[in-house]
Amino acid sequence: MGLDDDRAEIIALMHANRIGIWTSDYPAWAECFAHEPYTVRFGYWAGGGTFVRRGWEDISRRAKAHIENHEIPYNADYAYKTTIENLDLRISGDMAWAFYNQQYPGYDYPGHIGPGFTNEFRVFERHDGRWKIAAMCFFDNNAGRKGSAKLILDGEGRVKWTSPDAQQRLLDDDDLVIRGGRLRVRDSACDRKLQAVLRWAAGIDGGYNSGRGSVPIVLGAGEGLPTRVWWVKAEAGSIYFLLDGAGLAEDRLDQAAIIFGLSSGQRRLAGHIAEGLSLPEAAKEMGVSTNTVRTHLHRIFEKTGVHNQPALVRVLLSVGVPA
Repeated sequence: MGLDDDRAEIIALMHANRIGIWTSDYPAWAECFAHEPYTVRFGYWAGGGTFVRRGWEDISRRAKAHIENHEIPYNADYAYKTTIENLDLRISGDMAWAFYNQQYPGYDYPGHIGPGFTNEFRVFERHDGRWKIAAMCFFDNNAGRKGSAKLILDGEGRVKWTSPDAQQRLLDDDDLVIRGGRLRVRDSACDRKLQAVLRWAAGIDGGYNSGRGSVPIVLGAGEGLPTRVWWVKAEAGSIYFLLDGAGLAEDRLDQAAIIFGLSSGQRRLAGHIAEGLSLPEAAKEMGVSTNTVRTHLHRIFEKTGVHNQPALVRVLLSVGVPA
């Protein structure tokens, strides 16, 4: 068998590995692997973070349960319409390795969304004359849970992908606009902040190891009026713009409440302001009068040393370790 035949067999094996998963065919999937104690599968996806599985016994047990319990639904498009791109395949004797991308036709894994782009790495061994996968790694560039309103941008704000919820919300957004393919804030001062944060996010992945972090973008509309908060999150080489960052905000506000000594009522009000509620709306949510809310707000101003809501939100959401 020549190198061309080896190459064709290995590429077919890559496809067979994916097809077995997405057609819920465990025997076909298992046939793709070396059934050895050193076989390894590891990777990252936004829905569950990083993982490492070592040894065929553990890998196969998990995969069999996963497939037979229908945690991965049958999906013919993912199985047969996904393409392999940017393939770098090296073959030497009875071993080979490949680095490549897989481009799925969209991404709609149950409960999750994204551009359907993955980075893939494989190590192959020849067993009894047939190529098998001995090591498998992937980085899944999906964007999180379904229902999230977010975009993926580059360092200059060019939009690379937009979630369905973000597309819908941007249609009626008075503050954000996509102009010339770039996300911009109509308020020029806030837009300058966004561009600066995007430059930071683009640079955070420039070192030997990747970096990560998140920064709030705060737009104030005036005293007593709603304050808008968006988030720029840099992770694993991608830049996410979140129209909703409730989870990030809650973690930061919990830390800020400890640092500044906020009472429970003041902490609740801070959360409502960060959500974009006006003071009357916050009062209604808290079941108190607007005057009580104003008293809470002035106490928070005294504790944090700021004198307006946009500055307050920036201070409260900037505490803690970036994540």
